[in-house]
Amino acid sequence: MKALPLLDAFDWPSLERVIILSPHLDDSALSCGETLRALLGHVSRLSVTIASGNPPSKGKKSRNRSAYAPPAQRRREDIAAMQSVDCDFVHLGFADCIYRRSPTTGDLIYRSPRTRFAKPSIDDSTHVEELFLVLRRLVHNMGKVLLLSPLGIGYHVDHVICAQLALRLASSRVQLLFYEDFPYVVDPELGQGFPDGPLAALERLGCVPAARYFVPVHAEKKAQLIQYYQSQVPMLFSDVGQMEWALRRRRHKGEAVELFWKARLMRPQDSLQAEENGP
Repeated sequence: MKALPLLDAFDWPSLERVIILSPHLDDSALSCGETLRALLGHVSRLSVTIASGNPPSKGKKSRNRSAYAPPAQRRREDIAAMQSVDCDFVHLGFADCIYRRSPTTGDLIYRSPRTRFAKPSIDDSTHVEELFLVLRRLVHNMGKVLLLSPLGIGYHVDHVICAQLALRLASSRVQLLFYEDFPYVVDPELGQGFPDGPLAALERLGCVPAARYFVPVHAEKKAQLIQYYQSQVPMLFSDVGQMEWALRRRRHKGEAVELFWKARLMRPQDSLQAEENGP
């Protein structure tokens, strides 16, 4: 599918704002960092981070959570990063999936990496519906907005939940584009361990692509933005050179880019056509 320049695709003055849904305290920068910079001066931008809250106190600690950076530290990193690109931000008080517990048993819902890179658990339903209500208040009745959501590439459960809710939020006043989840889109080992991509992620959402857009990436500048997240960089990249290499992996006409997808819900004939075309 041909990709079009994102900056040429919308009437930016007609939009109240662009809202980026960021599952964690780094996803806006990781996946949309150059887009935040490119839209400066065109439209108001708001990064809404969902899993920003402190871990719930349950009276019992889990040793495998002690290696993660405290949310307070991660919030400070995100504030510095968003201020560096003059982007408004909101930190919601929801907990990361690694901290969420079943409302019925009190046990951790996502105990291991295997369970965190999978479909949302039924025990997470209360969290999902509460999050939907909060996001609906944020994006509706605020004028015409462009909503940017992760696709769920890599199967991270927080990203998948965000993508599913974004579909529910879309309306005539809320235009929806999906962004490619970086670095999962270029490094399968950070997700479920096998290659995943935008078309597969769209299919899991019951969608097919309708259009594709790109924003050019200056790898060195984007790497500088990502380095604000000092607690996360060592977990994602071995060094700055490897980060810049990863940033150049997604390309359009030989140029490093951030890619966005407009989707439509799959119709019965889409499934029939896919079967006729074969693998």
